[in-house]
Amino acid sequence: MLHLLKIEWLKIRNYRAFWVLFSLFIIAVLGINYIAWYIKTQIEQDAGKMIGSLVGGPFSFPEVWQTVGWMTSWLLYFPGFIMIFLVTNEYTFRTHRQNIIDGLNRHQFVWVKLWVATILAVLSTVMMILASLLFGILSKGGTFEFESLKYVGYFFIMAMVYMLFAFMLALLLRRAALAVGIFFIFGLIFDNVLANMVNQQMESKLGTYLMPIDVADQLIPFPFLKSVSSTVMKQANEWICLAICAAWIAFYHWFALRKFDKEDL
Repeated sequence: MLHLLKIEWLKIRNYRAFWVLFSLFIIAVLGINYIAWYIKTQIEQDAGKMIGSLVGGPFSFPEVWQTVGWMTSWLLYFPGFIMIFLVTNEYTFRTHRQNIIDGLNRHQFVWVKLWVATILAVLSTVMMILASLLFGILSKGGTFEFESLKYVGYFFIMAMVYMLFAFMLALLLRRAALAVGIFFIFGLIFDNVLANMVNQQMESKLGTYLMPIDVADQLIPFPFLKSVSSTVMKQANEWICLAICAAWIAFYHWFALRKFDKEDL
């Protein structure tokens, strides 16, 4: 597998789109969290302690893991785009055929892409951890609690769902522009809309549990105004969400292996 990953690295290291998108992801993670942290700080200074207490301490330990995880989850489209480009380029430049001719079997080709998706999810999680530590230290106060580190694991699972969903779209559509458009629009709009429609019809959280992106998003709930949001929004059961995310991840693995094994190259 290390040999296969080395081949992937040779494809990536001079690929400008990869470095541009990942650099934008890093800048965006720091930028969006800094904006939220700055607004929260200004609210405390200008509106007084009463409003500040209502907002809470989302950027102080231990809440910072949830806050930065939730904020950063909105940016998982960047590594998702990278995943789409890396897969669709194989079809565009016919390198998937060349790899098979050169000795890779079909399962090896798919497995190395699955490992790339995992590495992207790991790198995204590392960026989330670093940003959490940075803004937690800047906010001062609070105490470090290991229990809140669960949001790091939740974020990794969420990132895996995003990466593998992008991988599936790339395999199905083979066109970068089309896959990117559907990935972004479906994940940002239609996934949530469809989930809410089913939830209203069934008067339950069934729609949320069925949608691949929405169920992953439920792992890290809205971190601001907890005293208000907890009474207004009914949160999905995190254990059910974890089980369904694991099922989606397993399905994406099975689908990718089966599709590439059966299709005409």
